[in-house]
Amino acid sequence: MFFTYFAYVGLMGPYFGLWLEAAGLSIVQIGLLLSVPPWLRIVAPPCWGWLADRTGRQVSLLRISAVGSLALMLMLPWISGMPALMVWLLILGFVSAAQGPIGEALALKQSSGEPGRYGRIRLWGSVGYIVTVTLGGWVLDRTGVDTLPWMMSCGLAGFLLVTLLMRDPPAVVRSDAVHVSIGRRLREPAVAAFLASAFLMVFAHGALYAFWSIYLERQGYSRTAIGLIWALGVLAEIALFAWQRVLFERFDAMRVLQLSFLVCALRFALIGGSASAPWGLVLGTQLLHAITFGAHHSASMAVLHRWFDTGQQARAQAAFIVVAYGLGGGLGAVAAGWLWTHVSPGGAFLGAAVAAMLGLVAISLAARMQAVATPRPI
Repeated sequence: MFFTYFAYVGLMGPYFGLWLEAAGLSIVQIGLLLSVPPWLRIVAPPCWGWLADRTGRQVSLLRISAVGSLALMLMLPWISGMPALMVWLLILGFVSAAQGPIGEALALKQSSGEPGRYGRIRLWGSVGYIVTVTLGGWVLDRTGVDTLPWMMSCGLAGFLLVTLLMRDPPAVVRSDAVHVSIGRRLREPAVAAFLASAFLMVFAHGALYAFWSIYLERQGYSRTAIGLIWALGVLAEIALFAWQRVLFERFDAMRVLQLSFLVCALRFALIGGSASAPWGLVLGTQLLHAITFGAHHSASMAVLHRWFDTGQQARAQAAFIVVAYGLGGGLGAVAAGWLWTHVSPGGAFLGAAVAAMLGLVAISLAARMQAVATPRPI
């Protein structure tokens, strides 16, 4: 499931901005359009999470999402203009949002929240991503960006096929569960600070996800090279997922999260402080993706699994996605587009570094208050 879904994401994330630019849209328009799916994550994940927790039919819901996403993607070649693309992205963002809360909840259930086991499952998403981000750049260099919608449709077709082969896993009863209502848990100061930090981490990555490919292309990199650059970051991420058991045996999740924010600030400050993007800088900062995404994501999943009961996991994942990838991703893309246009391309990445430092403050507060949220450390 993770492999096929992120094979699609490996095409949509890095190259859709290039498709929009080729369609004649401005940087501001691209930033607004790319902020639509994150904004939809404010509304859609709670709906999917509530349905998943209430019905227990996670796989059936994934199938519905897969069918709808594929049908919408097959329509893309005949859609043009800012209004039509906005409506299309609104619908696609809602339909495809099921994978986040449901997919992660299924993975956490299968791994019982243990970071090492979870990492070995989640790394296959990174493998799928790296396959398509690498081959995608090579294919687009030879065929042109007009073929992108058909390539993304193939990825979604694979995702649909896999969901047809899946079955819902049996329910897992956790003997250490702390039975607190999800509404009360979300209002606890430690949880609020944790979610604020997640918002700032994804906000910081808004410049990367929306404009990194365009930034590199304007520096003279080919689409094949851009694909390889994205792939390097994912390779580092895969290595982290494969070996993260050692990391989490030595450091608790909150320490790992604090480290990820420090590294994130360094990463974007290096990009923003450079007048160009030489190979050495590009390769070095991409390797840091192992920490700014891989380590941050796994540590966040460990926190959510520990703080929320088994029957609340899909809704907890939905809350995380709403705050981080919905609000954080949406505002991050818009802010990065504004800084790019009114300050400079480098200014967009320097703004991301500032957001990461604010995230460090938030997660440090959460670490100090976590005893309030759970009777034992994470």
